[in-house]
This record gives sequence, C-alpha cells and structure tokens, in this order.
Amino acid sequence: MDYSVGFWNRIAKRYAKKPVADEATYQKKLAITERYLLPRMKVLEFGCGTGSTAMIHAPLVEEYVAIDVSPQMIAIAEQKLVDKPVDNLNFKQAPLEEFRVADGSLDAVLAMSILHLL
Repeated sequence: MDYSVGFWNRIAKRYAKKPVADEATYQKKLAITERYLLPRMKVLEFGCGTGSTAMIHAPLVEEYVAIDVSPQMIAIAEQKLVDKPVDNLNFKQAPLEEFRVADGSLDAVLAMSILHLL
C-alpha cells in the first residue's frame, strides 16, 4: 500500500483546499451519522483525510480518534486542531490494518467517503 501513501501525500495540500463537491449531500450524511452518536461513545474514524468530518463529529462524543495512512493528511488535520482545539479528538497516522485498539473499547467505527478506495 505504499503507493497509496505517496499518492495521498502528494495531493494532500491540494485536496485540503478543494471545497466539498456536493455540500448538500455532505451535510445530509453528517446529520444521518450524528443521529447515532451519543455523548458517552468512543469512536474511531479511519480514512479521515484532513480531519474535517472528525472536527464536526468529535464534540458529540466522549472520545474520538481519527486515523489516516497519509502523514501529510494528518499534518493538515493536526493544524486544524491547533487553529480550533477539540479536546477529545486525536489524529494519528496509521493504516487501518496496523492500528491496534483493545477489544470492546470502541462504540463505533466510522469510514466516511472511502468506498471508492476499497
């Protein structure tokens, strides 16, 4: 999967500057997802990209960890946290298959807008 990391690292800055292609659909997706999130939940989001969705969802739950394979995407996401802190949100660079969590430690796992990558 190294080719994928290189691709996302190369386009990260450009990707971060692009507006959401279909804002109405994105907002609908956020609203649907948020109906399932509860304040006591611990959530993992994989394929978080530059962290925009994580920044929106994290305040709704107890703990939110967002991962992405690309160090450049995570760097952009972490800068967003510097600009607008969200205390319960942590970004980590890791491929999903290598990211370890304790059994039963998560209440939800989110994968937003990644179907085209599978």
